[in-house]
Amino acid sequence: MELVGTSGYNSASEINRDYPVPELNTVTAPKPMPLLTSKISDQDPQSLPNKIVDAFAERAKHVGIRSIAIGDIAKELRISTKTFYKYFRTKDDIVHEMIVRWESRIHKPIEYYGDDLLEILRLWVKIWVDNDARFSTAFWTDLKSDYPELGKVYVDSLYQRMAVMKQRVTPFLKEGLNHDFVWSVYFILMAGCAKRTNYEKIGMTQKESVFEAFEFWVNSVVDLDKLNAAQQQNNS
Repeated sequence: MELVGTSGYNSASEINRDYPVPELNTVTAPKPMPLLTSKISDQDPQSLPNKIVDAFAERAKHVGIRSIAIGDIAKELRISTKTFYKYFRTKDDIVHEMIVRWESRIHKPIEYYGDDLLEILRLWVKIWVDNDARFSTAFWTDLKSDYPELGKVYVDSLYQRMAVMKQRVTPFLKEGLNHDFVWSVYFILMAGCAKRTNYEKIGMTQKESVFEAFEFWVNSVVDLDKLNAAQQQNNS
C-alpha cells in the first residue's frame, strides 16, 4: 500500500500491498498531540472493552474488518452480544480504538525513548513490525474503503513520525549521498523485507528480515563515527 501525500493512500504499490509505507517528500511538521482519544473509560489492559479490541484486532490481522462477525468475537470471549453492545455500538467504535492505540504509540516525543538515536529507531522498527506490519491486505483495504477518516488519521500520524526520523538522521548521512535516494532505499528495503514471500524465501522470520535490512541500511549510509561523536558531546 503506497501513501500519497497526507490526503489519503492507495494500494497500487508494487513493493508491498500489506501496509502503508510513507514517501517523505510531502511530509509536514509533526503535530504535538494525537487527534483521537479513547472512548473506553477503564484503561486497564485486562478490562473487558480492551479484551474485545484485542480479539477484534487479532482477527482483523488475518481477515480484514468486514469479515469479522460480532457474534464470533462474543463467542471467543464467552460473553453475550448484549454485553458486547454495552461497550461498542458498532465495529466503527472498535476500529476507532485500534487507531487510538496506534496513534498514541506514534505521538510519543522522540525524547521519551532516550538519547541513543539508533536505539530509538530500532525500537520504532520493532513497534512497526510487531504491530502494523502484521496486518493483511484485507485489513488495509477495508480501512481505506470503509473508514477513510480513521485511515487518514493513522497515515498522517505515520508521516509525522517519519518526518522526525528523517530530521534527526539526515545530518549524519555519509557525505556525497543523495538524501532523497537514501530515504527511498530505506522504505523500499523495509517494505520488501517485511513481505512474506520475500522473508520466507530466504528462511527468515519477518522480524529477522526487517532488522537485517535496517542494519544493512544504517551501516551503508550513516556516518556512525560522526553520530557517536555528536551523541557523546550531547551527553557530556
